[in-house]
Amino acid sequence: MATIKDVAKTAGVSIGTVSNYINGTRPVKEDTAKRIQAAIEKHGFTPNSFAHNLKANKNNEIGVVLPNTRDTYYSNVLSGIEKALSASNYYMNLALTHDIPETETKVLDQLLQKRISALIIVSCQPDKASYFKKHFMKKNVPVVFIDRKIKGLDSHYIGFDNEETMAYILQNVIKDRKKIGLVVGSEGLYSEDTCVQAYKEHHMEKGLMLDDHLIYRITASKEHAFRCGITLLKDHHVDAIISSSKLIGSGIEEAARLMHLEVPKDLTLVSFGQENWSSSISSYGSITTMRPAHLMGKKAAQLMLDNLKSPMLFEKQEIILHDRIIHKDPMDYALEQKPRQKSHRTLEVLMYPSPNTMAVDKMLFDFTNKTGIDVCITTCDQQDLLDAILRDAKGEKHYDIYLYDIPWLNLLHEEGALADITDHLHADRFDTSIYIEGLLDKISLRDGKYYGLPFFYAPQLLLYRKDLFDDPQLQSQFQATYQCELRPPKNWLEFNAICQFFTKAHNPSSPVHFGTAIASAITDTLIPEFLPRLWHYGGEIADDQGQPCFDSPAFQKAVQSFIQTAQYAPKDTFSYTIEDTVNAFQRGELAMLISYSAYITNINNHHLSKVAGKVGYDFLPGKSSILGGWELGIAKHCSIPDQAFSFMAWACGSEMSRYFTILEGQSTLTEVYQNDELINLYPWLPLLLKTYPHCRERIPKASKKAPDMDQALYDYIVDALKD
Repeated sequence: MATIKDVAKTAGVSIGTVSNYINGTRPVKEDTAKRIQAAIEKHGFTPNSFAHNLKANKNNEIGVVLPNTRDTYYSNVLSGIEKALSASNYYMNLALTHDIPETETKVLDQLLQKRISALIIVSCQPDKASYFKKHFMKKNVPVVFIDRKIKGLDSHYIGFDNEETMAYILQNVIKDRKKIGLVVGSEGLYSEDTCVQAYKEHHMEKGLMLDDHLIYRITASKEHAFRCGITLLKDHHVDAIISSSKLIGSGIEEAARLMHLEVPKDLTLVSFGQENWSSSISSYGSITTMRPAHLMGKKAAQLMLDNLKSPMLFEKQEIILHDRIIHKDPMDYALEQKPRQKSHRTLEVLMYPSPNTMAVDKMLFDFTNKTGIDVCITTCDQQDLLDAILRDAKGEKHYDIYLYDIPWLNLLHEEGALADITDHLHADRFDTSIYIEGLLDKISLRDGKYYGLPFFYAPQLLLYRKDLFDDPQLQSQFQATYQCELRPPKNWLEFNAICQFFTKAHNPSSPVHFGTAIASAITDTLIPEFLPRLWHYGGEIADDQGQPCFDSPAFQKAVQSFIQTAQYAPKDTFSYTIEDTVNAFQRGELAMLISYSAYITNINNHHLSKVAGKVGYDFLPGKSSILGGWELGIAKHCSIPDQAFSFMAWACGSEMSRYFTILEGQSTLTEVYQNDELINLYPWLPLLLKTYPHCRERIPKASKKAPDMDQALYDYIVDALKD
């Protein structure tokens, strides 16, 4: 078997240099790296990480101990831990205890024998402080406890504020119910004890009779919960039951279903649960809190990783997370309460064929079932849509609702194309707080009135080949060439350097053909590619008098940066649509891409993308991103504005927004970007929310009286590229 000594001898370098190359501990010159890689391949050498760990008296494994994974709450916690660890040099060693103390002690002893670096655990032994002190704390092995504190132990802890959640449920969700059952996990577990404490405090504060027979402590299983549910419903005739997990809640649901109880009319069921992309209200009518278990797992792992950087002097931390109590969208209730009678005429909607439009079209049956209103969607190409809206507004009058781009609002308002929807928004039944904070005012408010609802939000992101950026050999080559680390670029100079490094015409050893691609086929795609560069360099398109300032130093610097980027893109990139650039990235031809979130749904689809699982996501260089997004507005001449607003509220509302995301669309609702299940499918979602404060609006579409700045800018850039 080949050794590191054999590799060093063949490559003509020291063992230390080979070690630096393999572990990425120090940069290695490009020609040296090539010799080492050739020697590794010649000898078929594989580093023995296990032997290295023994020598160093440590292991890069992180012990993760959970009660089970059949409860989707713990599955999501596990997914969050794995997500955080995937970006580190550590990996998981998972063990399940099924909440059996003897099993937990056994698996912990086994993990200790393997010299794990740290531990993340949901413990079922709250009285085992002495064990953890002796075997972990005294040996400086970091431990993060999830959900369940250990009595008398100063340690890292992350959990939810169960008392706050329980108090909210009792006071707001089931406030009219008098006889309330409670089913929680075993006594002594901190997360369960706090639920019981809040339950008892509520009864005392409200002067309600406290009956201990209505409180059940059980082993968390659907079967045990079913038995408790039968007893509570049959013998105690409760009119509400709260359970401390969705797993327990599912057993109680089954009991209620068996007894033919109508939820929520006869019985209110509430359980603590994880976020879902589907409704928080089950088909049977029970309510589940939205607790971000995936986020909890990520935070636990990150806390542990931070501790590992300073195992002896890192202060103990307690992180408390909060549930979100999700009810049905107020507009959904309003729609469902309307008689399902056929409307006298069909709503006509004009849109362009975006992913969100296709998603709405697929889900129209839901709106019609709820309201009895038929809808017909007509689509036209994006570049023709504005003209079609203006023609309709001036006399054709075919459509009741328009889909329009954010920069068009000023022009449409000036032309009198849109109806004022302020009164609809101020109605008690409509909740405007569901949208990303400030978005509705930013894109819909003109002269103190509202003219549209946010339909989708799709800012630009940086996509990069994480597998290439993490490659030790490529890192060494880049370091040797540019004297800086290979990382997602923070400015446009760095962006162009990386593009050059990954373009075969400039670097024959590049594993991809081009650094990037530019969507430049039409004005509406080229200008958004240019503007983030202009903003980064402090430039603007027009001065205070509205005149072009293309000769400013900042503008010229942005133009030169853009021209340089074009050298590292395919020759025909200026005929590319956004879809063309995304397809090139998915085929594995590009190292990086600036694109809109609305177009990248299939990046992680293994059937459609060669780079699935290999992609990282980051802010644009300089962070400034186009505020990409579209709105739905009612035509000024619409004769059925109430029905039109009902459609808009449905299409832009809470429940449908999650389904649209699954159907490859994008959302304007904050909750979608914090949803565990959706984040697992689309890992860039949290970044989109972080990008929002840095987004800037595009140039407003010019009125007929003003010069077309879009076209002037497009012509200038195209001419500069030709020169």
